[in-house]
Amino acid sequence: MIKLIVSDLDGTLLDHSKKVSDRELAALAKVKEAGIALCLASGRMNVEMQQVLEEIGHRAYSVSQNGAFIHLEDGSYLQSKLFEPQLAHNVYQLLRDFDLVKLICSGEANYITHLTPASDAIQARTFRPFLIKEDLEHSLQNEFAVCKFSMFGEIDILLNLKARMEEELGEHLEMFISDKDCLDIMPLHVSKGSSLLQLIEKLGLKTEEIACVGDSFNDVSMFGITPHSFAMSGAHPDVKKQAAYQVDSVADAIVHVFNHNEAYLTKQKGIAGR
Repeated sequence: MIKLIVSDLDGTLLDHSKKVSDRELAALAKVKEAGIALCLASGRMNVEMQQVLEEIGHRAYSVSQNGAFIHLEDGSYLQSKLFEPQLAHNVYQLLRDFDLVKLICSGEANYITHLTPASDAIQARTFRPFLIKEDLEHSLQNEFAVCKFSMFGEIDILLNLKARMEEELGEHLEMFISDKDCLDIMPLHVSKGSSLLQLIEKLGLKTEEIACVGDSFNDVSMFGITPHSFAMSGAHPDVKKQAAYQVDSVADAIVHVFNHNEAYLTKQKGIAGR
């Protein structure tokens, strides 16, 4: 019996205009009516995720910033996982040689040293404006709280950066290509999957009692947790290989969840009637 549905946002629940379609809204309404819990798991900040929830009129658990933060349904805070200051500074030192839009992420804001036309294009994809912080490197040396580095640019440059990071600091980091033009750099053992495991332990759920939907490499850690994993049909082939099913929408995954639960209840009634 599936009791919790976990959904990524960008490329999954949200369309290209950062909206939830009418079909998805109708499916989510059925989820709420059935008493199935919802969790959003995203590289976005919790404050952005709460904005989405407000717009769709839903309450949900939140795994934000690729697993750096977990919030409960009532908005209360469960945990955070941040970079050690020295490691954050070391990462930033390596980033300086690469021609990319460099975002340094805290719990509730994305910081950048200065704006450019390239960063303006990235900013248009977010719900909150970037905060300018010209002294970022100095701040990192003074224990400025960092949960994630998000790098935007050409994929070849991102892959070169990823290789450099793996060579220099690989044993301390988790890295994901989270979009066609984005590399996310996290502290070791911080991922959507690891935080989702902590959340379901808190909720007293079994891994087979959750279903998850996503479209990118930062969702793969969730796919390995449950047999009810769904990759979006437009996802990278290597992402789709890691999921049990492929779907065109979250609504399609929700249909599967309802069918699974109906079959489970029918089976249980048959056992009870023996």
